[in-house]
Amino acid sequence: MPVVMNLEPADERVDLPKREKFANALLDAAAETGAELSVAFVNDDAIQALNFEYRNINAPTDVLSFSMREGEACGQSGLLGDIIISVETAQRQADALGHSLSDELDELLFHGMVHLLGGDHDSGENRTRWFDIETQLQYELRKRKQTYQPKGLAIYEKTIETETGESAPRHAAADQL
Repeated sequence: MPVVMNLEPADERVDLPKREKFANALLDAAAETGAELSVAFVNDDAIQALNFEYRNINAPTDVLSFSMREGEACGQSGLLGDIIISVETAQRQADALGHSLSDELDELLFHGMVHLLGGDHDSGENRTRWFDIETQLQYELRKRKQTYQPKGLAIYEKTIETETGESAPRHAAADQL
């Protein structure tokens, strides 16, 4: 099975079969049907620990991606990577943006997939590559009549209010929510 899903701790708000279906659609749209993708839905404490360990940021975030195709080869070419999503942060972002948790989880899954495919949204040339990957994935999903159509970085860059009352871009605000 190309998609491995994990939900820790259990959370009835996460429809794993629906997320798995969308993750498989993303693999298909990316022409990565032979690759294995791991997706974990965790709480803020778990993602904060990972965020600190790998990014030296001691705060929860919405999504982290770990590519198995960057850096030193791990010997298993069929592995695409891991996407870790905080359900708690996703819920806060969905509430702040006025849409469902289900849609937010799919946006975060889409965002994580773009990272695994080599996208980086920091600036300049990287940002152009990000939009190229996003646009191609969105096109392929539409072609396959995928029910949910991710908005991509356009929705990521909406401004939301953080718990401290400050306005911040959505992705940057995740560390403050």
